[in-house]
Formats: sequence, structure tokens, C-alpha cells
Amino acid sequence: MPRLCSAGGCCTRDSRETRNRGISFHRLPKKDNPRRSLWLANCQRLDPSGQGLWDPASEYIYFCSKHFEENCFGLVGIRLKEGAVPTISESFSKLHWITKTKGPSFPSGPQSYLI
Repeated sequence: MPRLCSAGGCCTRDSRETRNRGISFHRLPKKDNPRRSLWLANCQRLDPSGQGLWDPASEYIYFCSKHFEENCFGLVGIRLKEGAVPTISESFSKLHWITKTKGPSFPSGPQSYLI
């Protein structure tokens, strides 16, 4: 099964073409990793009921490199640094990203994020 980016609104798929363009895919940290909650908050997806943040049961959830800042990558440019968190979104600019030092900051009013 091909890898697909799980960030809200992103349709990037792992293929020869995307690899040739320098796009890499990175697995969501495991449930016991504290960074997992930051990744999930930043992926801009709600759970199927629409009541909370999405928390997938699958261990095979990926995010493409387009959602990480340049300084998140090591010297090779493909491997993520230890504390890397996705912070770039292409489709939902109203959501303020969660970082390692700040808490969640969501816009007020009704939220209409796509799943």
C-alpha cells in the first residue's frame, strides 16, 4: 500500500515523482512518544465524530516533508531531527500551530476543518 500524507488537505502520495522532487515521508511517532500529540494537533484533522483531535489506531500514518520547516532536517536533508514537529500547512492558515513550548491556540468561533 502506498504512503499518503495524513495532514489535513494534503494529497501528497509517495511515488517516484515525489521522491525525485525531494519529498520524503515520516511516520507519526508511536503512542508512547510525547511528540505524537503535537503531530496530531498540527495535522489539522478531527476525529470522525468531529468532537476532538484525530488519533488514528494505525501505526502506519505518515506526513510528507512539505509540512516540516527546513531546520527540522539533519545534514542529509531527508532524515528528521529528534524533536521535529510538523508546523507547515498549505490549506488551513487560520489554525495557529502548536510548538514544543506553546500550548494550543485555536481560533475562536465554530471550527470547520475537513477530515
